Amino acid sequence: MSRPRQLKRSNLKRTYPVFILILIAGLLLAATYRIPGCFAARPEDLLNKPAPSFVVTDLNGTRIDLDNLGKVALIDFWATWCGPCKEITPVLISLYKTYSDQGLVVVGIAVNDTEKKVKEYVESNGIPYSVIATSPKGDTPLTKIIQDYGVRAIPTLVLVDKEGIVRHVSVGTGPDNAKFEKELGGLIADLLKK
Repeated sequence: MSRPRQLKRSNLKRTYPVFILILIAGLLLAATYRIPGCFAARPEDLLNKPAPSFVVTDLNGTRIDLDNLGKVALIDFWATWCGPCKEITPVLISLYKTYSDQGLVVVGIAVNDTEKKVKEYVESNGIPYSVIATSPKGDTPLTKIIQDYGVRAIPTLVLVDKEGIVRHVSVGTGPDNAKFEKELGGLIADLLKK
C-alpha cells in the first residue's frame, strides 16, 4: 500500500508546477486583455473620438464634469516627481492665463502621487488651474481615468474640443518648450474660435 501512495505523491509533485504555470498565465492574460471600447490602449487611439467622461473634484473643492463642460479642455496627466512634467508647468500656466478668459479649462490629473505633495507643488508653483490628486466618493476613480485615456507615460496632454471630441494628444513635450507652447497654443486658439 505504501507504493501507490508514493506514486500519487510523485504525480502530484510533477503536476503542481504545471498547474501553477497555467494559473499564472491565465491571470496575466486576464490582466492584459482589453474589452473593446472600454478604454484606449494608447492615448493616440482617442484622436477624433469622444473623450472618456469623468467627474472629479479639484483641490479647491470644485467639481468638474467633462461631459457638461461645453468648453475646450486641456487635460494634463502629470506627477510632482516627473522631471518633464515640472518643465512644462510654466507652459501650462502660460496657456491657462492666455486662454482661460476665452473658455479654456485646464485640468491637471496627478498620477501616482500623494495629495500632500501635489498641494505643496501647486502652491509653490502658483498653479491657477484645476488640479486633481484624489478621487473622493462620487468621483470617477483616478485609476479609471488614467486607464480610459490609455496613459502609459507622463506628461500626457489631451486636448478636447467644446463638443467633447479629442483633437490632440501629446506624450512628452520635446526639447523646445517655447515651440511646444506656440504649437499647442495655436491648436487651442483654433478650437476656441469654433
